[in-house]
Amino acid sequence: MNVTLIIAIASLIIFLGFLGDFAFRKLRFPDILVLIFIGYLIVFLFKTDEYKILNEYIPLAATISLIIILFEGGLTLDLSKTKEILKDSLLMAIAFYTVSFTLIYTVLYFIGTAPIFSLLYASILSAPSVAIVIPMINRSNVDENRRHKYIMYATLLDLISIVITISIIQFYPITINNFLKVIASLISSIILQIFIGALAGILWTEILKKIGNMDLSYMLTLAYVLAIYVFSDILWNNGMISVITIGLVLANSEKIRNIVGMEVFAIDENLKRFNREVSFFFRTIIFVSIGTMLYIAKINIHIIIILITIISIIYIVQILTVKFVENQKLYRHIHYIMPRGLTQIVLGIFAVSSPYGNIEILYIITFVIIITNIITSLFIYLAKLNSVLRKK
Repeated sequence: MNVTLIIAIASLIIFLGFLGDFAFRKLRFPDILVLIFIGYLIVFLFKTDEYKILNEYIPLAATISLIIILFEGGLTLDLSKTKEILKDSLLMAIAFYTVSFTLIYTVLYFIGTAPIFSLLYASILSAPSVAIVIPMINRSNVDENRRHKYIMYATLLDLISIVITISIIQFYPITINNFLKVIASLISSIILQIFIGALAGILWTEILKKIGNMDLSYMLTLAYVLAIYVFSDILWNNGMISVITIGLVLANSEKIRNIVGMEVFAIDENLKRFNREVSFFFRTIIFVSIGTMLYIAKINIHIIIILITIISIIYIVQILTVKFVENQKLYRHIHYIMPRGLTQIVLGIFAVSSPYGNIEILYIITFVIIITNIITSLFIYLAKLNSVLRKK
């Protein structure tokens, strides 16, 4: 192992990752495309196997990234607005996921894709990535009510996707005999995780109130969130809902503490900033690693058909969902909630690591991510161009 080369590559990755994030903030060009391309170039230019070091630890980085992203998702939700738009967001999420999942599974199954792969593609790719949707929506000129609705919609879809995918991996093959058992297990897991997350969140607000702005309090919060995830995962093989509940409680600590009769306390905004920086580090590693894997990816006609099928379904169903739920033919900001990203990559890594895994799953998910982000970028560019032409 050439240690100097690894350190040089790591430094380059972080610098270019920052530039990619800057481009995303200013131009809304998806930084994950930059990171994937960097990973591809590392292998192409250096002709080295050092990239395998990144891939060896990618399942760990993927899990931590998903925990941090969902925690951040909870931190972005305003409880008072959440109550107002929860019904519409939940209706949109259930409608889109159900129809998209059913169509993707059915079509892929009939074109010859193995049942377990059809299930995994349907469960993983029937949701956008909150890691992309949240910053895109926050930086757009979407009105406040719709902004919260779409953030809640994407967050709910991500949670549904995570729960369904992990359940498929855990309980497959799901038969008529164990179907009710699986459903009961899911419902009880969700309820108990919400309870544990809420309790843990309230407890942590009290601890933060006592320690104040003590050095390393942000790292302590991260350690606490990871610990609650581990506790929930040991009990229910899934701690993601507990994590997002903690984020929601911390973000709305003033209201929640007032409801339970505790002294009012609001968390430091720097906590959110620190969480974003940690998230940046892990997601940079993951997408660069995925880029290195693409160097050996093999494309065939079956993969192309799968890609066309999945992308066509998710776009058509999204348009129909907005039309029927929001009574909009084609809302101009709809492209912001289309891109797939980190959540899908992480679930793909989980799937590949399972007994049913195949590296082709990760290739297809990556290509769907790349294509949906390119399409989104084109939509944004065309919308800006149209706006400029109208002003003239």
